[in-house]
Amino acid sequence: MLEAIKNALKEALPDLDPELSVDERGILTMRGECASWEEVIFAGHLAAKPPEIRNVVNELSVRGKPAPRKDYGPYREKGVKAGRIDTVDALIIGAGISGCAIARELSKYKIRVLAVDKGDDVASGSTKANNGNIHPGHDVKPGTLKAKLNIRGNEMYTLWARDLGFEFQRCGLMGAVTDMRLRPLLEKAAEGARAMGVFDPQVVDGEQANRLEPGFAGLGIEPVAAIWLPSMGLVEPYKVASALAENAAVNGARFLFNCTVADILTKDGRISGAVTSRGVIEARYIINCAGLYADEISAMAGDKSYTIHPRKGTIAILDKSRSPVYHSLAGVLGGGVQKKGDSESKGGGMCRTPEWNILMGPSATEVPDKEDLSSTPKDLAYAMSLGEDYGIGNNDIIRFFTGSRPADYKEDFVIEASPIAWGFINVGGIQSPGLAAAPAIAEMVEGIFAEIAAKDGFPLERNPAFNPVREREKEFRHMSREEQDELIRLEPAYGRVICRCETITEGEILAALRSPVPPVSVDAVKRRTRAGMGRCQGGFCQSRVVELLARELGMGLTDITLRGEGTAILVADTRPEADQGAAEL
Repeated sequence: MLEAIKNALKEALPDLDPELSVDERGILTMRGECASWEEVIFAGHLAAKPPEIRNVVNELSVRGKPAPRKDYGPYREKGVKAGRIDTVDALIIGAGISGCAIARELSKYKIRVLAVDKGDDVASGSTKANNGNIHPGHDVKPGTLKAKLNIRGNEMYTLWARDLGFEFQRCGLMGAVTDMRLRPLLEKAAEGARAMGVFDPQVVDGEQANRLEPGFAGLGIEPVAAIWLPSMGLVEPYKVASALAENAAVNGARFLFNCTVADILTKDGRISGAVTSRGVIEARYIINCAGLYADEISAMAGDKSYTIHPRKGTIAILDKSRSPVYHSLAGVLGGGVQKKGDSESKGGGMCRTPEWNILMGPSATEVPDKEDLSSTPKDLAYAMSLGEDYGIGNNDIIRFFTGSRPADYKEDFVIEASPIAWGFINVGGIQSPGLAAAPAIAEMVEGIFAEIAAKDGFPLERNPAFNPVREREKEFRHMSREEQDELIRLEPAYGRVICRCETITEGEILAALRSPVPPVSVDAVKRRTRAGMGRCQGGFCQSRVVELLARELGMGLTDITLRGEGTAILVADTRPEADQGAAEL
C-alpha cells in the first residue's frame, strides 16, 4: 500500500520524494519537501484517499519556507510557575460550539466540568466566523461520520432552540431549474438525499416553487421544477454557543478564558491533567475541542494521529438596506447561490442571517499559518462575485471578516477515545457541517465519555438539579410598542438605546454582562447583543459599551479591550485629575 501511495504521489508530483510510514491504526505519516503549499495540501489529500488509511499526519514542508509553528514554551513556563489551580473530572479544551455543547451535555451529571479557551469568550475562534447554516445533510460525502452527525444534528436543533431560547429559522433550501430537461437531475438528487436520511426531500413543480419561494417571481425567474429541502435552517452561531455555555454554567459547569493549553500531562499511559498559561489543571479526563489546534493538543497527549490544515474563508456582511433576494437559501441551478471552491470544500455563495443581513461567501483558501485570518482582495472578490447577478457590489458591504476551517486530510470529523492516552477524547476536524452536527457531536461524546467512565469504575450519577431550559433573552427590537412600553416600565434600562443601528438597549447589554458566562470585551458584547453590528459598526455605540463594561466589571476604562489581551481600546487617561472617576451614562 505504501508503495502504491508513493507511486501515485510521484506521478502527480515528480519532484516529491516523500518518506512514508504507517502504523497499526492506519495513520500515515509523510515527511519531505514540496515546491509550494498547494503541493503540500494536494499530497496530503492524495495520500488520504485509500480506504485503508485512517488519517494523515502531514509533515511535508515547503522548500526553504517552514510552516509557522506556535511556541508553547512561554505559556508552559508561566503555567508551571503558577502551579496547580484546579482539579476537575472533565477538562474541555476549547469553548467553541463543540466545547460548549459538550459542557452542557456533561453538566447532566454530578461531576466537575471545566471548559477552557485561549480566547476571551465563547465562540471566539472558528465558531464565530461562519455563515450559520444548519445544513440538511444532502451535500456531505455519504458514509462519513460528518454525514451521519449532520443529519442527526439537524433534527435535534428544534429541541435545542426550544430549550435554549435562541433564534432558529427553518428557512428551507431550494434549487430550481428553468429547463424541464434538467428535472431528472433533481429527481436523482432527491433520491440520493432520501437514501442518506435527509428529512423529506421533494421535487416540486414551478407553481409550488414560486409559492414556497416568492423571490423567483420577484426577480422575473420562471422555474419549471425545483428540489426542496425543508430542513435547512439558519442560526447566529455565536448566539447558540453562548446559550449552551450559559445553560451549562447554570447546571454547574465552569468556564475559564484567556487560558492557553501548553501541555497535556499523562501518568502511566493515562491523562492526569494539563499545563495552561493560567496554571496546572489536574483532570481525570480531557476532551479536545481545540479547533485549529486540535491536532497539536492531541500530539501533546502522545496521540499524533491527524494534521489540521487551515482553510480560511472570507465573508462579507451587507447593509440591511440591501434586502435578501430569497427568503430561503435558494437559487437557479446552473447559476444560483452556491459555488464550488474546490474538490474538498464547497465554496461560498449568498445566504441571509436570522436578522436578515445578506452574507456573501465564504471563500476557501488553504494557508500554512493557523493565525492567518487576513482578508485578501482575491478572497473578498470571490465572496462578492455572485452579487453581480443581483446588482450587489462592494458599496453594500458594512463589514467583512475571515475565519479558518480546521480541516483534516480525510475531510471528516475525528471523534474518538484515544487508544494512546487513556481518558483523552479527540473532537477534531470539526469544520462544516460542524455547526449543524453540534447537537449530535455532543451526544456522541457523552456516550464515549460514559463508556470510558464505566470502564474506569467512575460512577456517572445524574445531576438531579439539571435544568435544560434557558430563558430567551429580551430583544427590544423585536417587541411590539406595547411590549416595549411595559418592559421599560418594569426595567427602565431597556428605555435607553445604546446601539442606534440595531436598536440595542442598555438593558440588553446589562443582561448579557450579568449572565452566567458574562462577556468581558467589546467584541464579546457585540456577539452577545448585536451592539455594534449595524451600519456604523460601533462608530457611535462603542464608547458607551466601553463605559458599561468598565462600570459593570469594576474595571478602569483603559482595561477594557476589543477582543482580549493586547487589544486595549484606550491606552491612557489624559483627563485632568478632577475629571477622572467612574464613567456616568
